[in-house]
Amino acid sequence: MEDDPLITLKVLDLEGRRVYHTMRMNNRLQGLMDAYYKKVADVTYGSGTFMFDGSIRLRGTNTPAELDLNDEDEIEFFPTMIGGGSVGA
Repeated sequence: MEDDPLITLKVLDLEGRRVYHTMRMNNRLQGLMDAYYKKVADVTYGSGTFMFDGSIRLRGTNTPAELDLNDEDEIEFFPTMIGGGSVGA
């Protein structure tokens, strides 16, 4: 499938864990997200956000081709933060 080459993407989280996933350029990123949750046992499925370049929020329906991702690009995983605000003095 020359018109749909393979790409390997890396997911890096705040704990420094790396998960590599090889997929086709026109496959949905949901497979990458599922692989991350499956390989990192202490992270609850759906409990975070996947980002690219620190500003592009990824959705499972996106493909590497439509986001112009390259082989070995790094995707960041950020857990959903609960709470917030400041504590009064």
